[in-house]
Amino acid sequence: MSSKDDINSQLSDTADLPPWRTTSSTRLVHDRWLKVRADNCVTAEGVEIAPYYVLEYPDWVGIIALDAEDHIYLVQQYRHGLGVVALELPGGAVDANDASPVEAAARELREETGLSSTEWDYVGKLAPNPATHNNHSHIVIARNVELASRPADDPTERIRLIRMPIRQAIELVLEGKMIQVIHVAALTLALHKAGKWDVPKPKP
Repeated sequence: MSSKDDINSQLSDTADLPPWRTTSSTRLVHDRWLKVRADNCVTAEGVEIAPYYVLEYPDWVGIIALDAEDHIYLVQQYRHGLGVVALELPGGAVDANDASPVEAAARELREETGLSSTEWDYVGKLAPNPATHNNHSHIVIARNVELASRPADDPTERIRLIRMPIRQAIELVLEGKMIQVIHVAALTLALHKAGKWDVPKPKP
């Protein structure tokens, strides 16, 4: 068996890592954007872990918006948790009435930036924090995007749209100028899939 096959076998055989058993759950918060529950859990070895807090969010989607000239559209917006203006991918929550992550991506891109596309590529999904979050963050590429409308006027979400060459965006990521970890990972995976992850040489 090859080394790769051996590693894949190890990763798929999780019999020695059984799930915890949940004996009870208490709902602490239940609103539109966030649900928090406290689980009382018991491990396979009989160790009680209680309470264990789980944050229930809707799925999210991040969009890598590329135009015909190999430029990417990023956004800046204020993020209250850290009290910073963050450089990010366009994106947001997948609504219950969205038929798919791609449909959610098209809606979010249009609402946040006024950009549209007819060429979509679903890359995959990541788990923001599987220890405490129960949701996924989907990664979608929008190709040959064009400005088609005005962004939605949302006073709670003031956004600055920035267009730049893809290579410059990669440089900003490597310099730590994009701090949203899910967006950094999504951008890396999407540009790799698109054959556009052109890493600049380290500066001396």
